[in-house]
Amino acid sequence: MSKVIPNVVLVISVLSLLFLPAVSADCSPYKIYSVDSISIINGWLLLGIGENTYTCEMIAGEWMPRPSCAVDEYYILTDGSKAVFLGGTDIGRETFLGFVNGTLYVLTVNRAHVPYKNVTITIEGVSHNFTLLKNVTVKALYRFNGACFENVSACKIVSYPNGTKIDTCNGSVWNVSNYKIPGGSLTGVPVRIENGTVHFRLGRSYSLALPEGVNASVLKLEAFKAKHGVILVNMGVIKVLAGEGVEDIPVLFVADNKTVRSPKFMDLEKFVCAKGSANTTNSTANSVVENRGKKSICGPAFLVLLGTTALFAEKTVRRVRKCPE
Repeated sequence: MSKVIPNVVLVISVLSLLFLPAVSADCSPYKIYSVDSISIINGWLLLGIGENTYTCEMIAGEWMPRPSCAVDEYYILTDGSKAVFLGGTDIGRETFLGFVNGTLYVLTVNRAHVPYKNVTITIEGVSHNFTLLKNVTVKALYRFNGACFENVSACKIVSYPNGTKIDTCNGSVWNVSNYKIPGGSLTGVPVRIENGTVHFRLGRSYSLALPEGVNASVLKLEAFKAKHGVILVNMGVIKVLAGEGVEDIPVLFVADNKTVRSPKFMDLEKFVCAKGSANTTNSTANSVVENRGKKSICGPAFLVLLGTTALFAEKTVRRVRKCPE
């Protein structure tokens, strides 16, 4: 009798394995990128790039890719030679773009938890060390003048655990009532790819070699004329592993002699106008820097900038696609 019970258990275990659904282990998180909009500003192309993240979820006993509910958006500005990564929605950082009277403005919001004090508390004779954190939010508003970005205003908000809040702000107040996000999209010239060479006609005929390592099968290129050269934009859907960022995907190329290459990327902070630079719109970068201490936007005036953040966020949310069922 003692031998029968183990045999029955063995049979039940085998039958359970046979009738249980198979569990797939080949699901890996990935991202989908696509160019959602292309605008032209003083000979510069502004690209809006959507990012949709797919995670792995157990569905009916199998690991399946599942899209997230929100689509992040990133922006790249290029003149055909270099490209400026304006940013997007990242952890602790947000970037909002829009036009006022045809001028491009960019608002960056950076949030961080920063240690500021170590405290020791003794409980029942035992010392416990703690690190207190302060919340730091930095808002910066930039205006594109066709050559670089002028720093229009900036504000640093520091909040402490005891409720103390300190604002350090400077810059000028501006009206955001007519703020508009980039709308519509330009259409470029179709590009034909044959044997590692791209062919298109934009004013004249081009035959340019693709760089090594670029998979032509993932390219659906269109050609655009920019301030300092020809730009090729990949209008196809790009799928990459979750660890790769928007700067690493084959979305943008520039014509260079008889080949095409990826442009030189730089962050927004490295493209801010130097003091005294020329070619500005309404005011020089020199005056912006010199007058920042005289035109404080703290207090009621700073509410305008805070309202800007809320306005940008509201309009950005409208562009988020509905979460798939």
